[in-house]
Amino acid sequence: MPHFKTPKLTLPNLPYKATHSVGEFEFLELFTSKNNPNFSLLQIRFTPKDSAQIKEFFLEIKRSENTILVRFDKYSRIAPIEIIKNALEILSQMQDSILTHNLNRNTITLEYKLPFIKEINDFLDFSALFNRTCAESKRNFSNIWLEIGFGSGRHLLHNANQNPNILHIGLEIHHPSLEQVARQIGIQKLDNILILAFDARIFLELLPSNILDKIFVHFPVPWDKKPNRRIFSQAFITQSARVLKQDGHLQLRTDSLEYFTFVKELMKNFKESFKIESQKNTKETIISKYEARWLRQQKDIYNLECFALQTSKERVLDFDFIFDSAFTHKDFKPRKFIQKDYFLNLEDIFLGQKSNLLRIAFGDFNYPETRYIIQDSTLHYFRSNPLPSAINHKAHNLLKAYITKNCKESL
Repeated sequence: MPHFKTPKLTLPNLPYKATHSVGEFEFLELFTSKNNPNFSLLQIRFTPKDSAQIKEFFLEIKRSENTILVRFDKYSRIAPIEIIKNALEILSQMQDSILTHNLNRNTITLEYKLPFIKEINDFLDFSALFNRTCAESKRNFSNIWLEIGFGSGRHLLHNANQNPNILHIGLEIHHPSLEQVARQIGIQKLDNILILAFDARIFLELLPSNILDKIFVHFPVPWDKKPNRRIFSQAFITQSARVLKQDGHLQLRTDSLEYFTFVKELMKNFKESFKIESQKNTKETIISKYEARWLRQQKDIYNLECFALQTSKERVLDFDFIFDSAFTHKDFKPRKFIQKDYFLNLEDIFLGQKSNLLRIAFGDFNYPETRYIIQDSTLHYFRSNPLPSAINHKAHNLLKAYITKNCKESL
């Protein structure tokens, strides 16, 4: 991941603005851990040229006896990674000496990536996103297809090329694959694909009901030793049934007989929601590089075809993530709360000249969130509120109650 090491770090007078060929970078404030004075976070805001798509993130600064490491912060990571590289490059040019770095340029330019890679918050108002995408592409999409874990993007790009009047959404948590596919979207001039790096299990929960026509899950990691990490679960199938239109199609394609059998058994609990068909060694129009490998090894390929039987009720995600009081760092201590179906972990507090920063982890045990909360003129979540799920709202209310009781400061 992008970083550089220097024997002595020189920072500009903050706040500091730097104009770059791709846009403007603002280096806003330095926050230092209360528990570890050798660890800091540098807040950065990036405004792309010819775009209103502002990105905010932190850089980590870790000090040791002889070196200082400056690198991306994984909890506020953004895509494409070139934005973070550019910020690090600007900062590295201010140093008298660089010991090591990995900021070399590659052939994938930012302008090929930025318009196609979305953030999860773009999907919270799905109707607005859909209408905007229709307007920008000058077409009214008749269907919406979702591909989970698109990898190299062969299947996703093929579908988009062959079905220009369908909106294609792709999820991929492997960032290099995400950015390579974004480059192909730009090269092929496709305007009917939206891609993002996000966990599909949470993504489905945030979508409106009866919105998708197809869901593709091709060759997911089997997780035979950690089945709790599998994409298919009771909750995933429940959400798939809700977001698919009646007669919508959920397709699993896998080379793992164990995984196929596991999902087929799960689907027996959803006889009222899905009609199930199974197939073996059917040929697809386009195959992924992994499928090509399995076919060369003469492995069997299994399909599970699931067709939605009913229309689901509409749902509204309307949760309040407001704080009633400010937060004082004087009484802060790291602490973990374990509840029946969720947790809250107060990890660290970072002190700045004008603001303070609280880092917490919370939510569902299987797919938690790590977020920053900033204390400036108000107390609020950095960049955006948590995802509007019932579990996250429970964790927020627990945090709010803890602050009111233990760390309250008048607003």
